[in-house]
Amino acid sequence: VRGASALAYRALMRVVGWCGLCLLWLAPGVAAADGLESASNWIRLKADLAGAVTYEWVRGTAFAVPEGRESFALFDIESVTVRQVRPLPGGGWEERNYACRLYRDSAGGEYIDAFDNPLSGTRTELAGACNDGFGIRYTASSVDLTADIALSSSSLGVPMQLDIVELGDRLLVRRTSHSRFTPPGASAPRRELSIDSFSVTAVDFRNPDITDLDAVYTWTSRAEWMSSLGLADLPGHMLWIVNGRKYRDVADLPVAFRAALDARVPGALDRQIDWSDFPAD
Repeated sequence: VRGASALAYRALMRVVGWCGLCLLWLAPGVAAADGLESASNWIRLKADLAGAVTYEWVRGTAFAVPEGRESFALFDIESVTVRQVRPLPGGGWEERNYACRLYRDSAGGEYIDAFDNPLSGTRTELAGACNDGFGIRYTASSVDLTADIALSSSSLGVPMQLDIVELGDRLLVRRTSHSRFTPPGASAPRRELSIDSFSVTAVDFRNPDITDLDAVYTWTSRAEWMSSLGLADLPGHMLWIVNGRKYRDVADLPVAFRAALDARVPGALDRQIDWSDFPAD
């Protein structure tokens, strides 16, 4: 996956939730939820069930894990996903979104647009950009993309399911995804194993009146090499780990990130999510 395709792919996977058809692990005191209830809980964690726009910010590191050699950090990533949901006339919700990503030096932390790849001996471009997102429909019976995309995921076409583990006064809410995506023009699919985890207070999670949960977010992904790295023939893989949270106002995003993004993509976060073709009630 190269350039905009790579950015779109990673944004797509984050939008889908990097989610999978998981076995429901019920800790003591946590009751099983049906598909619609689980979907609403997912939206409360990722967005705002009441329909307000939210800003999910994350920062983390992409590691190289070459076979038989020591792993190391390639670069850091920092991104924001802007989300909004609306209720579907027949029940459930639709999500629309867009995302913007920047890169940082993993040692010094400065924003970068390229880095020297020690595995290939070449300089690799890392162009930060924004991309249109992919709509998602959540119903009692399934989670589905609104666009026809060459993505196979254990999370799609099935009801939303969550792993929930009690940790004292907090809950760990988790989804695991096994996904395969074939970028335009590619001859082989990219495979990925990803895990989304949220730490949230149990009292807030169990309160249905809270439509926008305040949770700490972690995403971990084991994936094949980015094709822009030029490492297709090198045995090994990448490990992505990011942490973040959701903000209710764009002004609450980290100041340095907003400044760096605006310098590269002026007005990136000024756009409104388009609902003009959404079905009327």
